Amino acid sequence: ALARVKAQVSPKQYQIFDCYVVRQWDAKKVQDHLNVSMAQVYLAKHRVGAVLKKELARLEEDADE
Repeated sequence: ALARVKAQVSPKQYQIFDCYVVRQWDAKKVQDHLNVSMAQVYLAKHRVGAVLKKELARLEEDADE
């Protein structure tokens, strides 16, 4: 699912999401390490998270068929 999500979002947004959500870095570390604003960290989490949620729902539908 993550590979499909990665193809649907910008590389920078996925990189932020990966560090913040997957690797569980705190937002300040992501901000400093990737040189992005705090708003970008939270926005990427929201946007990529929404795409991931849709992808997981699609996979569940496919599994039910």
